[in-house]
Amino acid sequence: MIRAATSKDAEQAIRVIQRSIEELCVSDHLRDENVLSMWLSNKTAENFRLWLESPDQILLVTERDGVICSVGGATRTGEITLNYILPGTRFSGLSKAMVIALERILLDLGNSRVRLTSTRTAQRFYHSIGYQDVGPPVFWGRLPGYPIEKIIA
Repeated sequence: MIRAATSKDAEQAIRVIQRSIEELCVSDHLRDENVLSMWLSNKTAENFRLWLESPDQILLVTERDGVICSVGGATRTGEITLNYILPGTRFSGLSKAMVIALERILLDLGNSRVRLTSTRTAQRFYHSIGYQDVGPPVFWGRLPGYPIEKIIA
């Protein structure tokens, strides 16, 4: 079940994000401890609670049998900022369902397009659900990101 995240979800949701980055995004961080440390630096329960308090943020979680399996986030202006999945539930449709849920909310808020910066790991997934590249890679330190977007209206 996809639902709005709450402050009670912070610890579990952050652990999903951390594990997803550590275990599923190896082709991005290449097990480089410096890159991984930089990427994980703001992935804390405290920051999750701050994100929840931001009026511009939308945060959702997928919960199955009391376990958070995915975390998604977006800004009200149409940028997906989080889409992470618990390792072991990959390829189960949870990421796609999360993106669809975020797209619906963003459309209801008046956005006609959704944009995000994809990891190398997720780029093929986003292409498969209609997102297109919109520019050259951008770098955060040595970590490349791929700007993509989708028209939703």
